[in-house]
Amino acid sequence: MENKSKIILVGLWNPQLKYINTRHNIGADILFSYCQKNNQNLTLDDSGKYQSCKFDLDGKQIMVVIPMTSMNNSGQGVKTFLLENELKDYALFVVHDDIDLGFGRFRIKKSSSDGGHNGIKSMDLAIGNNDYWRFKVGVGRPPSTKDPAEYVLSKFNSDETEEVEFIIEDSMEIIDLFLKDVESAIKTASERRIIDVV
Repeated sequence: MENKSKIILVGLWNPQLKYINTRHNIGADILFSYCQKNNQNLTLDDSGKYQSCKFDLDGKQIMVVIPMTSMNNSGQGVKTFLLENELKDYALFVVHDDIDLGFGRFRIKKSSSDGGHNGIKSMDLAIGNNDYWRFKVGVGRPPSTKDPAEYVLSKFNSDETEEVEFIIEDSMEIIDLFLKDVESAIKTASERRIIDVV
């Protein structure tokens, strides 16, 4: 067990009920589905700062972490998880929304700037670096009349809702591919296209 590669998958969101199905929550929504697909149940830590589960897949130990702090304090939950489990040698893969990507577009990058994403800012601050993988899921640019902070806290519109299901399905396939072949996952993610949703 100790010799297995450790991969930590983190999904960012706001856990409060009023934010269910909002754009900002797509990262955690993807990992909730991923756990379900792998027949895993997330459990709330005694600290109340995160939910997590652990399982083996393709010879690797997979750990899924969902912070239970607000989006802007996501790093606190992840840092608590790392400290409580005394983890040092691992790969971190953070799934989150991105308004600079078109709706339904994907990007996988490592050690990139936070791009104004407060959840990522919190992650960088909590772990002391940005040397980790990020799976960016495009939720589209807000209209010029709408504040970006308000936009990411809004729910997907009726034209987008059906596509969100496909985004989650494709995201889970990308995660599985990442666990097998990082370069292939990066390429496949960058090539995802959908018909523009108006």
